[in-house]
Amino acid sequence: MKKLIRNIFNLILIGTPYYIIINYLKNYFPNYRKKKECFEIEKQIYSNFRSDDISKKWFTNNLYFLKKNLSNRVINNLLEIGSYEGRSALFFLDLFKNSKISCVDTWVGSDEHKEVNFNSIESNFDYNIKSLKDNMQIYKFKMTSDEFFKKNKNKFDFIFVDGDHSNDQVLKDLKNAWSFLNKNGFLLIDDYMWWYYKDLKNNPAFSVNSFIEKNISQINKLIVWHQVLIQKK
Repeated sequence: MKKLIRNIFNLILIGTPYYIIINYLKNYFPNYRKKKECFEIEKQIYSNFRSDDISKKWFTNNLYFLKKNLSNRVINNLLEIGSYEGRSALFFLDLFKNSKISCVDTWVGSDEHKEVNFNSIESNFDYNIKSLKDNMQIYKFKMTSDEFFKKNKNKFDFIFVDGDHSNDQVLKDLKNAWSFLNKNGFLLIDDYMWWYYKDLKNNPAFSVNSFIEKNISQINKLIVWHQVLIQKK
């Protein structure tokens, strides 16, 4: 409950529109304390997963939320910005059968990764996705998201944004992702409730709010939790 109060307080401080806060509250309690359900999903997918620190599995805390809201969707072509060791890519390919995913990451990290050995992280990613890469379901792009979007000519049914979490880069990634997202496609934004920077407006939530307000007329569905799920009209 303390975390919920802190999140609401911070959202108010950065000027979050009330309809977004209400959306968050509406989705908080149905997804609260679902660690057991997340663990059951996790066991099915990550039995042979290699990681430098198995306790740092932030993405898996969202498995129940994602499966509940995305099951039975027809998704063929996915893009993710930020892949780390491959947890999200493996989950999406398990959820969306016979789909393909493009994974974009520099494997050098950003502000919050000062103590991380990214040579090892990238090696783990390569190990974890090897069979799927051999089956041509995963395509690896070792570059910045800006570089990828400049070269990219494909449209996607689903885009997951979990790259550099600084304010300016988050907004840039969201704008670029939106332009390459198919109609009725889904944009998933990670770490909406991530408060790393002391200046709250430098965190992802401020950029996400700005993006939602600007594009609200093009949004068919909006689900706000610790992640934000948006369906494009």
